[in-house]
Amino acid sequence: MRFSKLLLFSFTTSVLSSPTAEGSTRGDEFKSSVVEAISGPPPGWIKDVGAKLDKDSHMVKLQIHLVHQDMDKFHDLAIKIATPGDPLYGSHLSQKVIDDMIAPKSDSSKLVMDWLDTEGLSNHASLSGRSDSVIVDASITQIEKLLKAKYMPFIQKETGESAVRTLEYSLPEILNGHVDMVQPTTFFGLRAMRSTISEHHALNAANFKAEAAQSEQAVQAVTGCTGSTITPKCLSNLYSYASATAYSNGLMGIAGFLKQWPIKTDLTTFMNSYATQGNAAQSFTCTLINGGTCPQTGTPGIEANLDVQYARAITESIPNVYYSVGGSPPWLGTGTNTNEPYLEFLNYLLALSDSALPNTISISYGDDEDTVPLAYATNVCNLFAQLGARGVSVLVASGDSGVGTTCKSGTTKTFTTSFPASCPWVTTVGGTTGNSPEGAWSGSGGGFSSRFGQPSYQTAAVNNWLTTDTTHTAVNAYFNKSGRAYPDIAAQSTNFVIVASGSAESVSGTSCACPTFASIIQLLNSDRLLAGKKPLGFLNPWLYNNATSGLTDIKTGKNTGCSGVISGAGFSAVAGWDPATGLGTPIYTSLLAISKTT
Repeated sequence: MRFSKLLLFSFTTSVLSSPTAEGSTRGDEFKSSVVEAISGPPPGWIKDVGAKLDKDSHMVKLQIHLVHQDMDKFHDLAIKIATPGDPLYGSHLSQKVIDDMIAPKSDSSKLVMDWLDTEGLSNHASLSGRSDSVIVDASITQIEKLLKAKYMPFIQKETGESAVRTLEYSLPEILNGHVDMVQPTTFFGLRAMRSTISEHHALNAANFKAEAAQSEQAVQAVTGCTGSTITPKCLSNLYSYASATAYSNGLMGIAGFLKQWPIKTDLTTFMNSYATQGNAAQSFTCTLINGGTCPQTGTPGIEANLDVQYARAITESIPNVYYSVGGSPPWLGTGTNTNEPYLEFLNYLLALSDSALPNTISISYGDDEDTVPLAYATNVCNLFAQLGARGVSVLVASGDSGVGTTCKSGTTKTFTTSFPASCPWVTTVGGTTGNSPEGAWSGSGGGFSSRFGQPSYQTAAVNNWLTTDTTHTAVNAYFNKSGRAYPDIAAQSTNFVIVASGSAESVSGTSCACPTFASIIQLLNSDRLLAGKKPLGFLNPWLYNNATSGLTDIKTGKNTGCSGVISGAGFSAVAGWDPATGLGTPIYTSLLAISKTT
């Protein structure tokens, strides 16, 4: 890991200040200074020297986010709503109530609009639907002048994704306390959380014949779990949902980015071959956000097919929706650039009516925490908190690099953490492998945030590990003991059989674990709704304080990482919570019993 050396300055500082905005008609009123600068693009990204960028015609949708008021009070309320036993438990809020509670100062939007007026951009600006952002649709040339920035085309060496971003921008000092984030600027995006080592490989007929023969001859520790692959039959018995009620109510959501989309014919083939819940005929719908697409021809997205196929197999006849979010990578050359997809996705969900919201969302995308600007991470995390307070359970993959890869911040050795896995308002899913017993997967992302403090709901569990576990003594210097610890829970993450382009393939990564656990949570949410109860919403207070007996505590294996940098890096799975497998893997029947009494 290479820390991006994010520099966050007070708007009132004179350090690195730039000249007064050119063309300003109000003297020094809108004098600007640098508020964010990074030394270079995130690891894997390089300047695309061959790209042609017409800055006069290339459009940017710039979001200038206004500072919310009383966010601390909202956080306190959101925790109470999510904590069983509290008088407010389950009293989920409407978005209007939330927005009224955290609304920006009345003069914040006016100040921003006045600034845009001096720059000749007032006709390009509008207030967002929730009145907490000013949206500017303008050319790169105009945005560069506005932000005193230089936008450049970049490319991700491994994936070929492209992005137009800047490494530094400025804002008027008078906006200090009124604006806390401007994007797209220094954030390059998230990546799919699946293993790049065993990302996916074809499985031929001989593999299955050999495995079938082994299955007939061997006594299986868990029915359906045999050989080296994972199927829905294995999961249904391993996690005890084989006899789940055939729910058809509620809504399961799956997030999709980076031009990933699932193919329905592949799902049909998969379900006809592997479905165990009498739901082989069930499919999914696509909801398009921010210019997203969901074509049913061409090369399928491995990530998208994985998420949809396992969510569909587990969630009985509950409606499934795949949110195809456009905007990443941004287009080069002429045309409209809708840019930042992750904010668009979360704001889209929050704008939905209560009845249209999914009960559960699975998100298998993330990246190293240090590559995400602090202001961006904070705002995204706050949006997750709002979803939880609306009654949505959000689960995210913990990552596939264990405790890191390059594992350095400047010259200081340190474990890597992942975002949004490190956000305290999501439920983070780590990875396991094997079944007799289940053990920690070496690639399971886990650790302690350097951005977010430890939330109260996990204090007892994490402090118990910090004070009683002896396996991490040698690596104490490489993680932030007071940070938000993750993962919260775990599930199988290696060698999942999927169908892509009509053929069986094997996929590994916490992208396997996340939709698996999320789908089991959706079964619980559908059961609650059928019984006239509210859905679980933000899960973590319930998981840590009420549901531990509904989880299998993983006590073997270890996540690893930092090869050649930190000797012995990683965390062992031990009794109780640990930063390899969290609280453990699901026992659906036990979780259902706990949910029924909550």
